[in-house]
Amino acid sequence: MTTDEIDNPAAYWGRLWASGRRYSPLTDAETALLAQYTGPGRGRLALDIGCGDGALTHHLAGLGYEVTGLDCTPVAPALAEPTAGPVQYCCADIEATQPPPLPQRAFALITARLLFAFIKDKPSFLDRVRSLLDSGGVFWVVTPMADRLPPEHASIGITGLDEELLTRRWGTVRATDLGTLRCYALRAWSADDTETRGHR
Repeated sequence: MTTDEIDNPAAYWGRLWASGRRYSPLTDAETALLAQYTGPGRGRLALDIGCGDGALTHHLAGLGYEVTGLDCTPVAPALAEPTAGPVQYCCADIEATQPPPLPQRAFALITARLLFAFIKDKPSFLDRVRSLLDSGGVFWVVTPMADRLPPEHASIGITGLDEELLTRRWGTVRATDLGTLRCYALRAWSADDTETRGHR
């Protein structure tokens, strides 16, 4: 399976979730890294793109974020555990021509777990993420690396060229390996950073 074979993402992923398919669960090591790079929510806004069954969305709510889980199919979020935290779900394709109808547009944290390899137009996707991030906000990406996977599964990971594209145009970039996964904390330029760059 490759991204080019997924002509209708909502139908494709909806069938898999409905059939009982599940993906790599969150680990303690991953959530510890997330907390290290992003800190407590304190009521700040977070967007979980490709939220699936809401595992990460639910975790972010537990950290104190006001979270919106975004997925292209309603099937996956329908499987999410109920939570008393400030969580809502939005069914929309992040790659659609029109931006998704999100309740907010300045997120302190945006997450994309096990998603980036499947994005068809990665430059446009990254531009959209930046447009949704608040000044100094963090884009948290977790993805397999293609060169660490068996050849038959390499399409679910990103290449070196994908990584180069992903990590451009950020104020700071931090990457940590967890087995076949790589976790990125990509911090957007803040207003202070922009002013400093302008005086160099």
